Amino acid sequence: MTCNSAHAKSGIALLITLAFVVLLAALVVAFLSRTTNHRLVANIATNETKADQLARGALDIVVGNLKQEISAGSPISSANILPQRSGTPAPGSLPIPNLVRISFQGEATGTAPIPPPAVSSRASRVNSTAPSLNGRSISGARWNSHYLVPRATTSTTLDSTPIATFNAPDWVFVTADGPQVLTPPVTGAVGRYAFAIYDEGGLLDMNVAGFPYSPKSPASAAAPGVPTTDIGRKGIVALADLTGLPTSPTVITATTSTPASWHSADSISDCVGWKNYATVQPTGVFNNFSFDPATVSPGTGSRFLGVFLSTTNGFLTASTTTTPGGRTDQVVVSRGELLELRSSLNFSQNVLQYLGTFSRESNHSTWSDSETRLSGRFPLSRFDLFTNPTTNATAIKRYFGLVYVAASGSTPEHWQYFGAEGTGLQPSIHSLIGNGQDPDLSVLLRYAYPASSPDSEIFSMMASLIDQRDTNGDTTWIEYANSDPAAAPLRAYGVDRTPSSEPGAPPPPAGGTTVLNRAFRNVGELGYAYRNGATTLDFRAAGSVDARLLDLFTFNTAPLRAGVVSLNTGNIAVITAILMGATTDETAATYASRTNAYQTAQNIVTEVNRQNATGRADITRLVGAAGTALGSSAEAKQTVARALAELSQTRTWNLMIDVIAQSGRYPANAGSLANFVVEGEKRYWLHLAIDRFTGEVIDKQLEAVFE
Repeated sequence: MTCNSAHAKSGIALLITLAFVVLLAALVVAFLSRTTNHRLVANIATNETKADQLARGALDIVVGNLKQEISAGSPISSANILPQRSGTPAPGSLPIPNLVRISFQGEATGTAPIPPPAVSSRASRVNSTAPSLNGRSISGARWNSHYLVPRATTSTTLDSTPIATFNAPDWVFVTADGPQVLTPPVTGAVGRYAFAIYDEGGLLDMNVAGFPYSPKSPASAAAPGVPTTDIGRKGIVALADLTGLPTSPTVITATTSTPASWHSADSISDCVGWKNYATVQPTGVFNNFSFDPATVSPGTGSRFLGVFLSTTNGFLTASTTTTPGGRTDQVVVSRGELLELRSSLNFSQNVLQYLGTFSRESNHSTWSDSETRLSGRFPLSRFDLFTNPTTNATAIKRYFGLVYVAASGSTPEHWQYFGAEGTGLQPSIHSLIGNGQDPDLSVLLRYAYPASSPDSEIFSMMASLIDQRDTNGDTTWIEYANSDPAAAPLRAYGVDRTPSSEPGAPPPPAGGTTVLNRAFRNVGELGYAYRNGATTLDFRAAGSVDARLLDLFTFNTAPLRAGVVSLNTGNIAVITAILMGATTDETAATYASRTNAYQTAQNIVTEVNRQNATGRADITRLVGAAGTALGSSAEAKQTVARALAELSQTRTWNLMIDVIAQSGRYPANAGSLANFVVEGEKRYWLHLAIDRFTGEVIDKQLEAVFE
């Protein structure tokens, strides 16, 4: 019994010991397993962090190269006003208007060096579509997930595969010494990145562009929800007609016939209803909004114009308007959100190559030395002072140098030229003095015109501009001192519906006169005024001395604003949308059709591609190249100036940099550049606005891309 009991106790002890051993082993295995999982997770996180650092560093390098290009590109000319292109389709092949540059091995090998003053990407001879040693690659469809490149197919299938002329970017390798052009055998690389740069400034900013249509009816053509006359006066990109954006063919070129299908008015209305809900106050629900007809006031059109015709709104944030129920306006904050909005509204993917979410302009002239001499552009709203000359006497003298003289006896009302700081009649206009000035109109015009232009002509031009804005039909005249103190004062006359009966007044111009008698909506409308008693301002001939005025005046005075399109856009469809519906004849109330706008846009883009515009003054060259599809009269030809001048710019590079970075390594003695082992990956879209004239980054937005 004692022996059996001892054996039993020993057996139990052994079982307990074995149980503890098994338990300990399980704990050790669990610990090792958990530690391994943690280590894997930690390695993944570390590699992703490395990739994120590589991506951000790559963006810093690309932005630095762009700044260096701006710094080295002096003096500014049509050859360097835009970023140099590299790795884009060759001339004559199917174009990609938005694509500016890719990381391209040809720059480093010398087979296709990047044009100066641009900086090489230092890409190596391995393309991002080539599989890595562990099978990682970036397909063309992934590179075009933003849809800024025309698609290979125009079908409704969700497919971002780009057209065949798109070259995917090459890899730039990063070593301890920074980006290096590598050749096999290779070691030492800690990561790689590839990038593409797109011109986002040549797109229509969806936070501003587009107006609602009414009624919403899929069975019939919808009518604009804002008055046709307001659309015709343009001045803001919100009045661009987005039904002028084609959904086919894939690539719109200067020789393309008129597209067969166009962007849906219903889709546009739903988009406007979503982003401007509190402004336009539609009825119905998302994806099924309805709007008041344009004839209803106050209604959709009145509320819409009340926001977008603001002369001080930069459109960088949503309107603060709210509905009684607390609903607000919204902004499309990123390109990713624009893609989601498109998916919700189900409009054509082909339209996305014309739409953006980030555009900025530094609202300052660039003609001659106006960048330093002037504090800003002359606001067209100052002409509104003439609707009440007695109440606004002080402001009129400050901004125009004029003193009002009321009618007395047989002498009708008129103006006397004192100058902004004078105390009596002045015989001449003094020159602009100093930098950063906000001169009165007379001094501004004296600055703009050659010394050979007599002051009498400038006074006549001022009088004619007043005639265009005031609310009566009487011809304005300005009295100024004679250079001979003993002689009677001189007079300069404008042009209005009723010719002046004063002795010495010029006869009315031949062929009739168009007088607006309303507020100027865009700087191109200055072309209705006369520079003397017989000749209107010329915004239709290349090299016209009047062309510089297009750059010196502005409707919108916000110093930084969104929704302004690059005058050098290669997108024919964008110019078509801007021109469509523009007034071609103020008196007859005729407007640019889609077909005529499209034909005109083709000619404009052809001319821009031949020679880039360096400022708004170049618009007269584009008017001359536009042809006569909009009409052959002087007024019809200047439709292009009225539609484009106020909402176009050349001074800001609005770019989207698409960068993909991969952390990793090469195995020992790797014999091929493709043998890179990818360990982590990160992608960003950086939206960037750089002032071409100052090199200053005026705004930017970093958008992480998750795929």
